[in-house]
Amino acid sequence: MGRVRQAGRVGLVGFTLMLSAAPGARQLLPPPGDGDIRTVYWELQNVSDLWLTLEPRTVKGERAPLMTFTYRFPGKRQNEAARDVEVQAFSERFWAPRAELWFELDGAERIDLSAPAHNTPLLEGGASDYWSGRVPIGVMRRIASAHQVRGSSLGFPFELSAPQRQAIRTWLERTESRR
Repeated sequence: MGRVRQAGRVGLVGFTLMLSAAPGARQLLPPPGDGDIRTVYWELQNVSDLWLTLEPRTVKGERAPLMTFTYRFPGKRQNEAARDVEVQAFSERFWAPRAELWFELDGAERIDLSAPAHNTPLLEGGASDYWSGRVPIGVMRRIASAHQVRGSSLGFPFELSAPQRQAIRTWLERTESRR
C-alpha cells in the first residue's frame, strides 16, 4: 500500500506539472502575461512565431477570454515585414463560448472574425478550445491606432486598456521591422 500511495504522489506531481504547462498553444514557461511579446523558433518546422498575449477585461473589470496576435515567418530571422497575422481567442475556463471574435474601433468600424454560421463550434486545441482568424497587417495598424477598442471574444464583451493598445503598437512595430 505504501508503494501505491507513493506512486500516486509522483503521478499527482507529474500531472500537476503537465497541467501547469498546458494553457495556450505556444506555452513557454513561465506563462506569458498581459502585454508580453515573445518570439520562439520551432526548429522541426523551421519557422518562428512573434506573438503578443493580451488578457482583456470587460468594462466592469471582469476577465474576458485570453487573446493572442501571432506573426509567423520562415526560419530564425525575419526577412520581410508581416502581411497578415493570426488572432486567436482561447476559451480556457469560460462556459458556453461562441465562435465569435470582433473588434469595434472608436465606435465606428467593426472588424469581424466570427464564424460565418451561428452554431459553428470552436476549434479544438490541446489545452484550450479557441477561435482563430487572419487579419491583414493594414487592419492591425487601424486597431493599433484606435483610441478605443471594444469587442466580443467568444461571446464575452471586452475593452482593451491603454497599456494593451500600446502593447499592440509595440508588437506591430516588431512585426514590421526586419531583424
